[in-house]
Amino acid sequence: MRADHWSGVDLNQLRVLDALLRTSSTVRAARELGLTQSAISHALRRLRDVFEDPLFVRVGRRLVPTERALALRVPLEEARAALERVFRPQEAFDPATLRTTFRLVAADYAELVVLPGLMRALGAEAPGVELSVVMLGDELEDALQRGDADLAIGGRFRERAGLVYRALRRDPLVCVVRRDGLHDGRRMTLRRYLAARHVLVSPRGLPGGIVDDRLAALGHERHVVLRTPSFQTALAVVSVSDLVTTVPRSLVESYPPAGLATLAAPIDLPEIRFGLLFSASRREDSSHRWLRQRIVSLVGVGGGAAL
Repeated sequence: MRADHWSGVDLNQLRVLDALLRTSSTVRAARELGLTQSAISHALRRLRDVFEDPLFVRVGRRLVPTERALALRVPLEEARAALERVFRPQEAFDPATLRTTFRLVAADYAELVVLPGLMRALGAEAPGVELSVVMLGDELEDALQRGDADLAIGGRFRERAGLVYRALRRDPLVCVVRRDGLHDGRRMTLRRYLAARHVLVSPRGLPGGIVDDRLAALGHERHVVLRTPSFQTALAVVSVSDLVTTVPRSLVESYPPAGLATLAAPIDLPEIRFGLLFSASRREDSSHRWLRQRIVSLVGVGGGAAL
Protein backbone atom coordinates (compact mmCIF):
# COMPACT_ATOMS: atom_id res chain seq x y z
CA MET A 1 0.00 0.00 0.00
CA ARG A 2 1.42 3.39 -0.99
CA ALA A 3 1.35 6.11 1.67
CA ASP A 4 -0.28 8.61 -0.70
CA HIS A 5 -3.34 6.34 -1.01
CA TRP A 6 -4.44 7.52 2.43
CA SER A 7 -5.24 10.96 1.00
CA GLY A 8 -8.27 9.47 -0.68
CA VAL A 9 -9.65 7.58 2.34
CA ASP A 10 -12.38 9.04 4.55
CA LEU A 11 -13.81 7.91 7.85
CA ASN A 12 -16.95 6.50 6.23
CA GLN A 13 -14.88 4.01 4.25
CA LEU A 14 -13.14 2.86 7.42
CA ARG A 15 -16.55 2.49 9.08
CA VAL A 16 -17.55 0.25 6.18
CA LEU A 17 -14.45 -1.88 6.63
CA ASP A 18 -15.13 -2.17 10.36
CA ALA A 19 -18.76 -3.17 9.74
CA LEU A 20 -17.81 -5.78 7.12
CA LEU A 21 -15.28 -7.33 9.48
CA ARG A 22 -17.96 -7.65 12.16
CA THR A 23 -20.88 -8.78 9.95
CA SER A 24 -19.25 -10.60 6.98
CA SER A 25 -22.19 -9.33 4.91
CA THR A 26 -22.74 -6.31 2.69
CA VAL A 27 -26.48 -6.49 3.46
CA ARG A 28 -26.04 -6.38 7.24
CA ALA A 29 -23.28 -3.76 6.98
CA ALA A 30 -25.52 -1.53 4.83
CA ARG A 31 -28.40 -1.93 7.31
CA GLU A 32 -26.16 -1.13 10.29
CA LEU A 33 -24.66 1.97 8.70
CA GLY A 34 -27.84 3.20 7.03
CA LEU A 35 -26.31 2.96 3.56
CA THR A 36 -27.26 1.22 0.31
CA GLN A 37 -25.55 -1.99 -0.78
CA SER A 38 -24.24 -0.05 -3.74
CA ALA A 39 -22.51 2.42 -1.42
CA ILE A 40 -21.00 -0.47 0.55
CA SER A 41 -19.69 -2.06 -2.64
CA HIS A 42 -18.24 1.24 -3.85
CA ALA A 43 -16.44 1.78 -0.52
CA LEU A 44 -15.07 -1.76 -0.61
CA ARG A 45 -13.66 -1.23 -4.11
CA ARG A 46 -11.91 1.93 -2.91
CA LEU A 47 -10.52 0.13 0.15
CA ARG A 48 -9.17 -2.70 -2.04
CA ASP A 49 -7.28 -0.10 -4.09
CA VAL A 50 -5.90 1.56 -0.98
CA PHE A 51 -4.69 -1.64 0.71
CA GLU A 52 -3.81 -3.38 -2.56
CA ASP A 53 -5.58 -6.47 -1.28
CA PRO A 54 -9.01 -8.07 -1.96
CA LEU A 55 -9.76 -7.77 1.79
CA PHE A 56 -12.83 -10.06 1.41
CA VAL A 57 -13.59 -13.02 -0.81
CA ARG A 58 -17.06 -14.48 -1.24
CA VAL A 59 -17.58 -18.02 -0.01
CA GLY A 60 -21.18 -18.94 -0.65
CA ARG A 61 -23.31 -16.10 0.77
CA ARG A 62 -20.64 -14.96 3.18
CA LEU A 63 -17.71 -12.57 2.83
CA VAL A 64 -14.56 -14.11 4.26
CA PRO A 65 -11.79 -11.68 5.28
CA THR A 66 -8.29 -12.13 3.94
CA GLU A 67 -5.27 -12.22 6.22
CA ARG A 68 -4.69 -8.53 5.48
CA ALA A 69 -8.23 -7.66 6.54
CA LEU A 70 -7.97 -9.74 9.71
CA ALA A 71 -4.78 -7.87 10.63
CA LEU A 72 -6.76 -4.63 10.47
CA ARG A 73 -9.48 -5.75 12.91
CA VAL A 74 -7.79 -4.72 16.18
CA PRO A 75 -6.40 -1.38 14.91
CA LEU A 76 -9.85 -0.49 13.57
CA GLU A 77 -11.51 -1.33 16.89
CA GLU A 78 -8.98 0.84 18.70
CA ALA A 79 -9.51 3.67 16.23
CA ARG A 80 -13.30 3.42 16.59
CA ALA A 81 -13.04 3.59 20.38
CA ALA A 82 -10.72 6.60 20.16
CA LEU A 83 -13.10 8.44 17.82
CA GLU A 84 -16.04 7.70 20.08
CA ARG A 85 -14.14 9.36 22.93
CA VAL A 86 -13.38 12.37 20.73
CA PHE A 87 -17.00 12.93 19.75
CA ARG A 88 -18.62 11.86 23.02
CA PRO A 89 -20.70 14.73 24.47
CA GLN A 90 -18.83 16.48 27.26
CA GLU A 91 -20.21 15.71 30.68
CA ALA A 92 -21.54 18.61 32.72
CA PHE A 93 -18.82 20.05 34.93
CA ASP A 94 -19.43 19.62 38.65
CA PRO A 95 -16.94 21.49 40.87
CA ALA A 96 -18.01 19.37 43.86
CA THR A 97 -16.31 16.34 42.25
CA LEU A 98 -13.11 18.16 41.30
CA ARG A 99 -9.90 16.91 42.94
CA THR A 100 -6.93 19.02 41.93
CA THR A 101 -4.40 21.62 43.03
CA PHE A 102 -4.17 24.94 41.18
CA ARG A 103 -0.82 26.69 41.19
CA LEU A 104 -1.34 30.46 41.44
CA VAL A 105 1.13 33.31 41.12
CA ALA A 106 0.25 36.37 43.19
CA ALA A 107 1.78 39.11 45.30
CA ASP A 108 0.39 39.50 48.80
CA TYR A 109 -1.77 42.39 47.56
CA ALA A 110 -3.60 40.05 45.16
CA GLU A 111 -3.76 37.35 47.83
CA LEU A 112 -5.51 39.67 50.27
CA VAL A 113 -7.97 40.89 47.65
CA VAL A 114 -8.86 37.46 46.23
CA LEU A 115 -8.07 34.59 48.59
CA PRO A 116 -10.41 35.20 51.55
CA GLY A 117 -13.53 35.11 49.37
CA LEU A 118 -12.13 32.44 47.03
CA MET A 119 -11.27 30.02 49.84
CA ARG A 120 -14.72 30.48 51.31
CA ALA A 121 -16.25 29.69 47.90
CA LEU A 122 -14.02 26.64 47.40
CA GLY A 123 -14.95 25.27 50.80
CA ALA A 124 -18.63 25.49 49.93
CA GLU A 125 -18.55 24.49 46.25
CA ALA A 126 -15.33 22.57 45.55
CA PRO A 127 -13.91 21.11 48.78
CA GLY A 128 -11.55 18.87 46.80
CA VAL A 129 -9.70 21.84 45.29
CA GLU A 130 -6.43 23.03 46.83
CA LEU A 131 -4.43 26.16 46.02
CA SER A 132 -0.68 26.65 46.07
CA VAL A 133 0.36 30.31 45.84
CA VAL A 134 3.85 31.57 45.02
CA MET A 135 5.37 34.94 44.12
CA LEU A 136 7.76 34.48 41.20
CA GLY A 137 8.89 38.03 40.54
CA ASP A 138 10.31 38.52 37.06
CA GLU A 139 9.79 34.87 36.02
CA LEU A 140 6.00 35.04 36.12
CA GLU A 141 5.24 34.94 32.38
CA ASP A 142 7.88 32.27 31.76
CA ALA A 143 6.28 30.00 34.37
CA LEU A 144 2.86 30.34 32.74
CA GLN A 145 4.27 29.62 29.28
CA ARG A 146 6.07 26.52 30.56
CA GLY A 147 2.98 25.27 32.40
CA ASP A 148 4.70 25.54 35.80
CA ALA A 149 1.84 27.75 37.02
CA ASP A 150 -1.88 27.73 36.19
CA LEU A 151 -2.92 31.33 36.78
CA ALA A 152 -1.45 34.70 37.77
CA ILE A 153 -3.44 37.32 39.66
CA GLY A 154 -2.48 40.98 39.97
CA GLY A 155 -1.16 43.71 37.69
CA ARG A 156 1.80 44.85 35.58
CA PHE A 157 1.86 41.74 33.42
CA ARG A 158 3.89 41.58 30.23
CA GLU A 159 2.29 40.61 26.94
CA ARG A 160 3.58 37.26 25.75
CA ALA A 161 2.65 34.94 22.90
CA GLY A 162 0.28 32.23 24.06
CA LEU A 163 -0.86 34.09 27.19
CA VAL A 164 -4.33 35.56 27.74
CA TYR A 165 -5.04 38.59 29.94
CA ARG A 166 -8.46 39.04 31.55
CA ALA A 167 -9.02 42.45 33.15
CA LEU A 168 -11.07 42.43 36.36
CA ARG A 169 -11.06 46.02 37.54
CA ARG A 170 -8.97 49.14 37.95
CA ASP A 171 -7.59 50.12 41.34
CA PRO A 172 -6.56 53.71 42.22
CA LEU A 173 -3.35 54.35 44.14
CA VAL A 174 -3.47 56.11 47.53
CA CYS A 175 -0.91 57.31 50.05
CA VAL A 176 -0.77 55.57 53.42
CA VAL A 177 0.79 57.16 56.50
CA ARG A 178 0.80 56.60 60.27
CA ARG A 179 -2.29 58.24 61.74
CA ASP A 180 -0.46 60.02 64.57
CA GLY A 181 2.57 60.78 62.45
CA LEU A 182 2.50 62.56 59.08
CA HIS A 183 -1.30 62.62 59.11
CA ASP A 184 -2.21 65.83 60.84
CA GLY A 185 -5.50 66.54 59.15
CA ARG A 186 -3.93 68.22 56.13
CA ARG A 187 -3.96 66.82 52.64
CA MET A 188 -0.86 65.32 51.09
CA THR A 189 0.61 68.08 48.94
CA LEU A 190 3.30 67.47 46.37
CA ARG A 191 5.75 69.42 48.54
CA ARG A 192 5.05 67.22 51.57
CA TYR A 193 5.18 64.09 49.40
CA LEU A 194 8.61 64.93 47.98
CA ALA A 195 9.95 65.88 51.42
CA ALA A 196 8.88 62.54 52.96
CA ARG A 197 10.78 59.26 53.01
CA HIS A 198 9.08 56.46 51.11
CA VAL A 199 8.57 52.70 51.07
CA LEU A 200 8.43 51.38 47.48
CA VAL A 201 6.69 48.05 46.91
CA SER A 202 7.94 46.08 43.90
CA PRO A 203 6.62 42.49 43.95
CA ARG A 204 8.47 41.63 40.74
CA GLY A 205 11.72 43.32 41.71
CA LEU A 206 11.58 45.57 38.65
CA PRO A 207 13.17 49.04 38.75
CA GLY A 208 10.98 52.12 38.89
CA GLY A 209 7.24 51.91 38.82
CA ILE A 210 4.06 53.88 38.15
CA VAL A 211 4.72 56.53 40.82
CA ASP A 212 8.36 57.13 39.94
CA ASP A 213 7.64 57.22 36.21
CA ARG A 214 4.97 59.86 36.77
CA LEU A 215 7.17 61.93 39.06
CA ALA A 216 10.05 61.76 36.57
CA ALA A 217 7.74 63.02 33.82
CA LEU A 218 7.01 66.04 36.03
CA GLY A 219 10.69 66.58 36.78
CA HIS A 220 10.58 65.23 40.34
CA GLU A 221 12.07 62.35 42.30
CA ARG A 222 11.00 60.95 45.68
CA HIS A 223 13.29 59.71 48.42
CA VAL A 224 12.88 55.93 48.66
CA VAL A 225 14.54 54.44 51.76
CA LEU A 226 13.02 50.94 51.63
CA ARG A 227 12.24 48.65 48.70
CA THR A 228 10.25 45.51 49.43
CA PRO A 229 8.27 42.94 47.43
CA SER A 230 5.60 42.81 50.17
CA PHE A 231 2.70 45.22 50.52
CA GLN A 232 1.98 43.98 54.04
CA THR A 233 5.56 44.68 55.05
CA ALA A 234 5.24 48.22 53.68
CA LEU A 235 2.10 48.84 55.74
CA ALA A 236 3.67 47.33 58.85
CA VAL A 237 6.73 49.57 58.52
CA VAL A 238 4.64 52.68 57.92
CA SER A 239 2.50 51.93 60.99
CA VAL A 240 5.54 52.39 63.29
CA SER A 241 7.41 55.13 61.41
CA ASP A 242 7.06 58.42 59.61
CA LEU A 243 7.47 56.80 56.20
CA VAL A 244 4.94 56.98 53.35
CA THR A 245 3.89 54.21 51.00
CA THR A 246 1.71 54.45 47.89
CA VAL A 247 -0.42 51.35 47.36
CA PRO A 248 -3.65 50.22 45.64
CA ARG A 249 -6.74 51.36 47.51
CA SER A 250 -8.36 47.90 47.57
CA LEU A 251 -5.40 46.61 49.60
CA VAL A 252 -6.25 48.98 52.44
CA GLU A 253 -9.97 48.23 52.05
CA SER A 254 -9.44 44.47 52.08
CA TYR A 255 -7.02 44.46 55.00
CA PRO A 256 -7.43 47.73 56.92
CA PRO A 257 -4.40 48.04 59.21
CA ALA A 258 -4.85 49.75 62.58
CA GLY A 259 -3.25 53.13 63.16
CA LEU A 260 -2.94 54.09 59.49
CA ALA A 261 -4.56 56.86 57.48
CA THR A 262 -5.26 56.97 53.74
CA LEU A 263 -4.69 60.18 51.79
CA ALA A 264 -5.22 61.08 48.15
CA ALA A 265 -2.04 61.17 46.09
CA PRO A 266 -0.79 64.70 45.31
CA ILE A 267 -0.44 63.96 41.58
CA ASP A 268 -2.61 62.21 39.02
CA LEU A 269 -1.57 58.57 38.91
CA PRO A 270 -2.80 55.90 36.50
CA GLU A 271 -4.88 53.21 38.12
CA ILE A 272 -3.54 49.71 38.64
CA ARG A 273 -5.00 47.20 36.18
CA PHE A 274 -5.97 44.21 38.29
CA GLY A 275 -6.60 41.01 36.37
CA LEU A 276 -5.79 37.42 35.47
CA LEU A 277 -3.07 36.04 33.21
CA PHE A 278 -3.08 32.45 31.97
CA SER A 279 -2.00 30.21 29.13
CA ALA A 280 -4.26 30.19 26.06
CA SER A 281 -4.06 26.40 26.18
CA ARG A 282 -6.15 26.47 29.38
CA ARG A 283 -8.92 28.69 27.98
CA GLU A 284 -11.36 25.80 27.35
CA ASP A 285 -10.28 23.67 30.33
CA SER A 286 -13.51 23.21 32.32
CA SER A 287 -11.94 23.31 35.78
CA HIS A 288 -9.65 26.21 34.92
CA ARG A 289 -12.51 28.18 33.39
CA TRP A 290 -14.63 27.55 36.49
CA LEU A 291 -11.85 28.89 38.74
CA ARG A 292 -11.48 32.02 36.58
CA GLN A 293 -15.21 32.64 36.60
CA ARG A 294 -15.29 32.22 40.37
CA ILE A 295 -12.56 34.84 40.81
CA VAL A 296 -14.35 37.22 38.43
CA SER A 297 -17.57 36.89 40.42
CA LEU A 298 -15.70 37.75 43.63
CA VAL A 299 -13.53 40.59 42.40
CA GLY A 300 -15.67 42.26 39.75
CA VAL A 301 -15.45 42.61 35.99
CA GLY A 302 -13.65 45.46 34.29
CA GLY A 303 -13.60 44.37 30.65
CA GLY A 304 -10.83 42.71 28.70
CA ALA A 305 -10.30 39.43 26.92
CA ALA A 306 -12.97 36.77 27.14
CA LEU A 307 -12.75 34.16 29.86
